[in-house]
Amino acid sequence: MASADVSVDQYGLNARPDFKDTIQIMDLPAKYIPETGKHRSSGRLVIVGDVHGMKESLVQLLEKVGYKEKLDHLILAGDIISKGPDSAGVVDLARELDATVPADKVEDALEEVSFSHGDYKDRKLVKDLGQKRIKWLKQCPVILRVGKLGDMGEVVVVHAGLVPGVELEKQDPTMVMNMRTIEHGVPSDEREGHGWMKVWNEFQKHHLSKHKRSTVIYGHDSKRGLQMEKYSMGIDTGCLKGGKLSAIVIEGGQSDHKHKLVQVDCKDGRQK
Repeated sequence: MASADVSVDQYGLNARPDFKDTIQIMDLPAKYIPETGKHRSSGRLVIVGDVHGMKESLVQLLEKVGYKEKLDHLILAGDIISKGPDSAGVVDLARELDATVPADKVEDALEEVSFSHGDYKDRKLVKDLGQKRIKWLKQCPVILRVGKLGDMGEVVVVHAGLVPGVELEKQDPTMVMNMRTIEHGVPSDEREGHGWMKVWNEFQKHHLSKHKRSTVIYGHDSKRGLQMEKYSMGIDTGCLKGGKLSAIVIEGGQSDHKHKLVQVDCKDGRQK
């Protein structure tokens, strides 16, 4: 592959679009970060891919993980609603568990649909969710900065992707929620081109010292499926269409953090 960082610094010079009331970055509270060491007592981070209203599958995944509500913390990597059979139920469960959810394109569109006619499916979704759930979804940050976790470096969770070489504060929120590829340093939601995750990993390995590297955990790209790279983890594994629902479980070890992949088959509301 040709040099992966082509023009990435130039992209950072562009003005970031102004999204009124959008929370660009949220730092995960320190109390949720898994501890390391012999006497560690904290829980785990459970980061789940695109749920799309598949509450039954989410419940099964949490059961398989052995989720402990008083110790563990749940992070849902966007697209938790729409298309599946129980969007409202997924939001209710996320709220009940005090989950953190990076924003995605669907949630971003809810406000517009709420004040316009929209199509039937969008209007039905808004009606099913109700204003309290929509208000909760609108508080979701575009970027969740988890913090430094050993060899993973600084861990960041977003729905779709990030542009390497651009500060989190200057990332375009539309692209963070939608991107799939990067060409000449410019992100796009098109599928043709260099996958942004390849460019990201090349940049981390060849242009940053080890202590400055970051790992991105994301969803959004079910057609590529599971994508486990050194500094990026794509965990949208097509639950909505009868694939799997995936989670990265991060816990503290004796001297470092460790992570594993946990999956369940999805059967509720299968779409072809």
